This record gives sequence, C-alpha cells and structure tokens, in this order.
Amino acid sequence: MNKISSMISLLRIQQWYKNIIIFLGLAFGLHLLSIESIFVSILGFAALCLITSAGYIRNDIIDIQQDKIHPEKCKRPLPSGQITLKNAHVTFLVTIGLGLLLSFYLDLLFGVFMTVLIINTEIYSRITKNIVFLDVFVIGINFVIRAVSGIVLINASISPWIILGVFFVALFLGFMKRKSEIITLKSSAANHRKVLNNYTKTSLNISVFISAMTILAIFTIYSIIGPSDELKQQIFDDGRLILTVPFIIFIILRQLYLSKINHILIQKNEFYKDKFTAIAIIFYSIFTLILLYTDFYSNFILTNL
Repeated sequence: MNKISSMISLLRIQQWYKNIIIFLGLAFGLHLLSIESIFVSILGFAALCLITSAGYIRNDIIDIQQDKIHPEKCKRPLPSGQITLKNAHVTFLVTIGLGLLLSFYLDLLFGVFMTVLIINTEIYSRITKNIVFLDVFVIGINFVIRAVSGIVLINASISPWIILGVFFVALFLGFMKRKSEIITLKSSAANHRKVLNNYTKTSLNISVFISAMTILAIFTIYSIIGPSDELKQQIFDDGRLILTVPFIIFIILRQLYLSKINHILIQKNEFYKDKFTAIAIIFYSIFTLILLYTDFYSNFILTNL
C-alpha cells in the first residue's frame, strides 16, 4: 500500500485537475453535446495526464538535492527515499512513452503539441525556472499549450480572449505561489528555489495585481465581444455573459485573501480545497454553460428540423 501511495504521489495525480483545461475547446467551442468530441477529449486528457506526470517526475529527478532540504518537498517519494532514482527514471520513460504514443494515435498535430509541451517543460526544469519572471511566463505558456491542444484535437474554434485569459490566470497563480514561498521560507527561500533570490515582495505584489486586473479585463471583454462566428455571435447580442463577471471577481478576491491566511494552500496550487473557491468555480461553470448553450442549441435544432 505504501508503494502504491508513493507512486501516486510521484505521478502527482492530485495535480491532474490542472489538465481539465484541455476541455476548454469542448465547452467554449460549443462541442459539449458531441459524443465523439467528448470521447476524443477524454482520451486527450489521459494522454496529457501521462505527459504532465512525466514532467513532474523529470523535475523531481533534477531537483532531488534541493528538495531534500525543503520543509515540504522533502516528504516527496524521491527525496525521502520511498522511491529509488532508478525506479523514478523507469516510471518517467513509461509515462512519457505511453503519453506520446496515445497523443500521436489521436491526432498528429495534437502529438506535436504534446512534444512541444515536453520540450518546454524540460527547458523550464533546466534553465528558465531560474530566470526571474520568465519562470512564471513559461508556466503560463505551458497552460496555453494544454488548452490549444484540446481545441486542435476536436477541431474547435474559440475566442482568442479565452486563450489569453488562460495565460494570465496561470501568471496570477504562479506569482501568488512565488509570493507565498518567499513569505513562508523567508531567508532560506533561495536555497529551495534559486529564482526567489531575485524576486521581492513588492515586485510580486505588483505582478499579482496586474495579472488579476488583466484577467478581469479579458473576461469582461470576452463577455461583451464574444466569438466571431456568426451563429455563436447570437449568444452575445444581449450581453448576458457579463453576468458571469462577478464570479470572476469573487474568485480573484478569494485567492488574494487565501494568500494572506493559508500560504501552504497557495504554494501547492490546491485552491480547489477552499470550499468557497470550489463553489464559486462550480457555479461560474454551470451558469456560463447555461448561458452559452441555451440559445445556441435552440437555434441549431430549429435550423436542422
């Protein structure tokens, strides 16, 4: 049982929720009622989970010495000795191999996106994670790759504002994490993450504020402008999606509040464990989907009668 638990921890299965972003094209591209699109997206999600798990393992292998002196990361399977370096290498090769095999089987372009994600993650693990600001920007780019790969996989079309929103949400969470690490690790912060030596609380506060305001602006603009497709545009003529903006405001404010009272939650990117954040995200998702799909599918059904 301990070995299974250690393997689950090594694969970072608890972080797979981040890969839900691959379903963005399914929802906002108005493919949610297509059985084929749903099935393909689920397989794409599985491939992405394998590849991101491989990325986590690779990063743990590279950072094993630093993680041994980190107050939280030292408990991970590799630095704690629960899993040997050899077994970690084998698991890495198996997960990345299966992930790529499934990706290219599903779609050539999707496989290319997954390959780019792997390369970008490797560059991050070895170089860019030690460069101030660029470290968080690369994380943002990786999330954009995940989102776009899901769109490509089902041949969907969504507003570029949504993709831009994904990037800035990743920046917001990344800067929040860096800020929490500086606060909790204090003078030893740079020993655990080299780049923290170049960040300051002031620079991170400004970065968090700019990211938060940009997220709000992007989602507000999207709510008003919407997609360019003529049929989809009917959904936005009455500006109803503007009603979802208060949810975005609450979620942002809640994260800022959590960064003051629960640094560990922010560091682990486990904001979903906060019940108020989780409820707000669920309500936002349901409300947005209702507003998106009600008129669109009514028009679609009437057109095809």
